[in-house]
Amino acid sequence: MGITALFLILLIVLIFLVSNIPRLSLGKKILIVISVLLLCFAILALLFATQFDGGRRPLLENEAIERDK
Repeated sequence: MGITALFLILLIVLIFLVSNIPRLSLGKKILIVISVLLLCFAILALLFATQFDGGRRPLLENEAIERDK
């Protein structure tokens, strides 16, 4: 739900900012908005793929059992 809200806010802000550039055609404005949204989606996908871990390796099941003993 939060990602959907993030994309909607980003879309509204992008449309507002791009619509204020008078020298761009409608096709170029749409291309800019789509490109930025795809870039944002790719960054979010990369963050979720790395699981926001910051370089830490996950605990293995054996290590967790040894720590409990």
